Amino acid sequence: MDKVHIGCGTVYLKGYINVDVPCPGTFLATDRPDLVERYSTEESDYYGRHKENTVDVLRKGAMNQEYACDRYGSFHFIPCHDNSVSEILARSVFEHMSLIEAEKALLEVKRVLTKDGVLRLDVPDHEETMRQFRKTGDDFYIRHLLGPRRTKYGFHCVSYTPAILKDFLDKNGFECIGEEPNIHYYPQFCLVFRKKSND
Repeated sequence: MDKVHIGCGTVYLKGYINVDVPCPGTFLATDRPDLVERYSTEESDYYGRHKENTVDVLRKGAMNQEYACDRYGSFHFIPCHDNSVSEILARSVFEHMSLIEAEKALLEVKRVLTKDGVLRLDVPDHEETMRQFRKTGDDFYIRHLLGPRRTKYGFHCVSYTPAILKDFLDKNGFECIGEEPNIHYYPQFCLVFRKKSND
């Protein structure tokens, strides 16, 4: 069964089908093996190729980078067959959709996931982000709240808390089966979901 990494950007995960939208700077892996080599990493070391990206670096503003994916697609078109995917991982992607778009995306997730497949959603913790902004006054947290804003996809549309995300997915046919540790140096949370058996 396939594992899919949606919105891969500059994190090319070994063992996953890396998917991203076609836009300037995005290349298919077959056309740019140099980018695959530059950004290839294991899921256990997700940001292994990005050790230099500290808060101070990100605070300087949006970065335009080239990156590679295996297939073009998004949450609106996952380039996989029905019931063929055992896992979907999306880090810092789901918040870029409106609630209407997210509902449609979850229908597409249901289409490709196997019966026991899982959906792992890693999104900004906006409540903690605002707490950190009030505490520090650091504009970095405004960037984290609103998104990097470097392209038409770079805006955050929805603010989630764990409870809100669980409730939203519950209403759309998914049950939360766990939470993973935050792997970021900024406020995020990652919840794991499975399709409900009656959906």
